[in-house]
Amino acid sequence: MTDEIRRARTAFLWVGVIVPLGLLALAAAVIIAWMPELPDPMAIHWGSDGVDGVASQWGYIAMILGIGGGVVIFDAVIVAFAQRLPQSSTKQPVAQWSTTARFMGAVNLGLGTMIAFLAVVGAALQRGLADAADTPDIGIWTFVGFGLLVGFTALGWFLQPKSPVYEAAQAAPAGSIPLATTERAVWFGTATMARSGVVVLVSALALLALMTVFWIARGDDSWWILGFVTFLLAVTIGSMVVFRVRVNAEGLRVRSLLGWPNTRIPLERIEKIEWVQVNPFAEFGGWGWRIGLDGRRGVVLRTGDALQVTEANGRVFVVTVDGASDAAAVLETLRAHSA
Repeated sequence: MTDEIRRARTAFLWVGVIVPLGLLALAAAVIIAWMPELPDPMAIHWGSDGVDGVASQWGYIAMILGIGGGVVIFDAVIVAFAQRLPQSSTKQPVAQWSTTARFMGAVNLGLGTMIAFLAVVGAALQRGLADAADTPDIGIWTFVGFGLLVGFTALGWFLQPKSPVYEAAQAAPAGSIPLATTERAVWFGTATMARSGVVVLVSALALLALMTVFWIARGDDSWWILGFVTFLLAVTIGSMVVFRVRVNAEGLRVRSLLGWPNTRIPLERIEKIEWVQVNPFAEFGGWGWRIGLDGRRGVVLRTGDALQVTEANGRVFVVTVDGASDAAAVLETLRAHSA
């Protein structure tokens, strides 16, 4: 690890973890000091007709630390382990840093500041009240909180040093295979997300489904909101975790299990074929169907081998899949024969 990367990680630790958690703890301490003056239960949600949700005083504290602290820690864990998730058959050094990590640190500072601010304001509005139902509306303060989110996110970005340039692996030209004019070649592969990522997504889906059932059982009319979010997550999982990759005389086709996204690149449009190493978090800011910082697009589900195709118009498509070098060789052979 270089000194430049070490400085970037230290800045992220302070800006994206220590300071946000400190602000949340400070907000909790202030509210605890006010408890003798606060109603119990306290207002935690406002609707068009005023307060429509309450919680105990300690439940209010737990909500602040649980939601705010949970988001901050979750983002920090993603940054810490993103480049150490299971990789494909070809291993790649991971001692790097990225602009994505810097951005997530900045977002953590903004979120921590906003949540701490709204928590303290919500409690301040209730000081001296006997009944939480009499709490004034918090609406205007919500806009101030969003302003703090934007402002402190920008501040967090500039408080961190410029991210070290990610040293992406050099692309290797595609090889070729012997193929007579009367022979045909085809290659099939499956691009899958790392198992740990699938576990996280499926666990989130199961939790949302359980919460939806619980709200339906309670007879809450707003259950459809959770149901809709659950449906969207299910569609996302079905369309992003597994892709079928096919190389044949028609060109390259990458299609999800649900049929969309579905990318087709005919042989006549292909200008260059390469075998590359890809780090989704550092180069594309995440996993799935992505657009990279350098303009490349593609299906990047894990770190490692990838097939990269450059079209005649300059557009570049990437797909991470085991056996990418073989896929590149078959595609290059078919392109040469087609030409």
